[in-house]
Amino acid sequence: MNKYKHIIFDLDDTILDFRDSEEKALKQMITQYELPDNKQTIACYKRINDGLWHQLEEGLISREDVLTTRFSLFLKEFHIDENGAKAEAMYREHLNQGHKTVTNAHELLNALSKQDYKLYIGTNGVGKTQRKRLGDAKLQGYFEQLFISEEIGYEKPNPHFFYYIFDALHINRKEEFLMIGDRLTSDIQGAINVGIDCVWFNPKRSMPKSGSPKSTYMIPNLMQILDLLEVDS
Repeated sequence: MNKYKHIIFDLDDTILDFRDSEEKALKQMITQYELPDNKQTIACYKRINDGLWHQLEEGLISREDVLTTRFSLFLKEFHIDENGAKAEAMYREHLNQGHKTVTNAHELLNALSKQDYKLYIGTNGVGKTQRKRLGDAKLQGYFEQLFISEEIGYEKPNPHFFYYIFDALHINRKEEFLMIGDRLTSDIQGAINVGIDCVWFNPKRSMPKSGSPKSTYMIPNLMQILDLLEVDS
């Protein structure tokens, strides 16, 4: 597998534990708005949020639409009329504090950094949030460059997200790239859209839905990347 020279990592739930950060930030929002603190409330938010992000990935709405409406829609379920942008700003302050790493992320990046691979972050999200979380986790030094959708102007799986990376690096040898991420609809589909190999990081060993994009490889443990790349840990 030594043909790969450039490895693009998704950030959330691949390198950083976004679910942990999201849960803690959402708990603070629930307290702040005095909402019922139960599984149903969290499920309500996730249904609205996931639905909006899927629409974004399909190109139906903009990132700004997601960020300015998800909390207004969520709070409306509890008969609270709130400005979506205002609530988003409060949530973002809480979310910015989360930087727990995914199991074995440090170990994997440390092992790869000793080799000749060039490592990059390719993430959908807000630049300030992603940079702060990565910096707080003390992982930023492992990566040559960070490519963040807000700053690029395109979201995965849009091919232009990846074309931007190729152009920025002045590299057109797609066979040298490997994309690693946890989301089939953005990370894996995006890689397929531009013809680069990809790894689906699937720690829950979930079964893909019928018609889902098919990754080149699937791993439940990040350290298996070393086996794919034939790197000693």
